[in-house]
Amino acid sequence: MPAGSPLSGGGRARLAATTVALLALLAGCGPALPPRGVGTTAASAPPPASTPADAQAAAPVRLRIPAIGVDAPVTPLDVGADNVLPAPDTDEGTGWWRGGPEPGERGPAVIAGHVDSYQGPAVFFRLAELEPGQRVLVDRADGTTAVFVTTRRERHAKDAFPAEVVYGDTPGAELRLITCGGEFDRTGRRYLDNIIVYAVLER
Repeated sequence: MPAGSPLSGGGRARLAATTVALLALLAGCGPALPPRGVGTTAASAPPPASTPADAQAAAPVRLRIPAIGVDAPVTPLDVGADNVLPAPDTDEGTGWWRGGPEPGERGPAVIAGHVDSYQGPAVFFRLAELEPGQRVLVDRADGTTAVFVTTRRERHAKDAFPAEVVYGDTPGAELRLITCGGEFDRTGRRYLDNIIVYAVLER
């Protein structure tokens, strides 16, 4: 977040909790049923220490989740004229909600990704496998890395998305990873649920 921005990470998070249109965060996840059987990749080395939660943090550029083999670029996402945050425009990359805190700043940073597409698994295909205590590493534009530890995983119907919990203010730096999941509606060509993984800053 640039210096002098009118809303801090926490302030933007409170604002986000009232933005009902953000419930459509991943309305357009991968349109195909996911194929079975996807391998993993080797774990990454421990990163350098991150910025303290109350300090100014640089924008995220890469997301690494060793437990599920994710090593993907992060690009910013902005709310459009329709007041809806779009899904990332690639299956291999992730999108960070630029209107919220940078990962490592106080408040809930939000990173979204597709679960699959007609071509096969996408970046967050295995997000639902994450368990509490697993690391999520966010590399930032200034060369630092924010290290988060997962605390829980939830699945919610898209029409019952827990906006207050996902976007509400937090006492420290937290992270939410979001994708689609649950039953696939073949008529509407969409998944009916969202998978949400919560994580807190370790360092």
